[in-house]
Amino acid sequence: GSVRLLTLLMVCMGIIVGTVDIASVAFAEQLQRPAAASVVLAAYALGSCASGLLFGVLQTNVALHRQLLIGAAATAVTTLPLMLAGSIPALAGAVLMAGLCFAPTMIVAMTLIERLVPEQQVTERLTWLLAGLNVGVAMGAAGAGRIVDSAGVHAGFALALVAACAVLLVALQASRKLHSQQTAALMTE
Repeated sequence: GSVRLLTLLMVCMGIIVGTVDIASVAFAEQLQRPAAASVVLAAYALGSCASGLLFGVLQTNVALHRQLLIGAAATAVTTLPLMLAGSIPALAGAVLMAGLCFAPTMIVAMTLIERLVPEQQVTERLTWLLAGLNVGVAMGAAGAGRIVDSAGVHAGFALALVAACAVLLVALQASRKLHSQQTAALMTE
């Protein structure tokens, strides 16, 4: 149930990462500035790292299923500007914003696993999430490579947008399921 949905969420998030990696390099090459791809990819990592650190120290009373939905919505919305970037600085700014939403969404998914499964199964279930992320990265890189080669860079970024929409849909389903499980648990107490 919930573990499968969260794993699927991580696959979709991984597709975004793999797509951003490949399409950003292709974008920089298209502008005849291949070395600038490292700046773009660093911006993605910086955004994700900074938000992960900040999110880790925040204390919030928002239910985890709602945090997952908020993170997924933010992930989807911040994927849109990738399609519009026309320069290296614009793309770096867009991926910085996308990176800011990535880590908190991943943290919430992992926190949900820690709370959903018996203690002796946490490591295995977290491994499923990380494997899902890695599978998604590979799928995104392979898919974006094919799309960029056949239809161009902006079409490659469209794969990230499709994956972001899938993140939102999966998070919506997971949030509903988690909320109903939580409600059922409260009613039995």
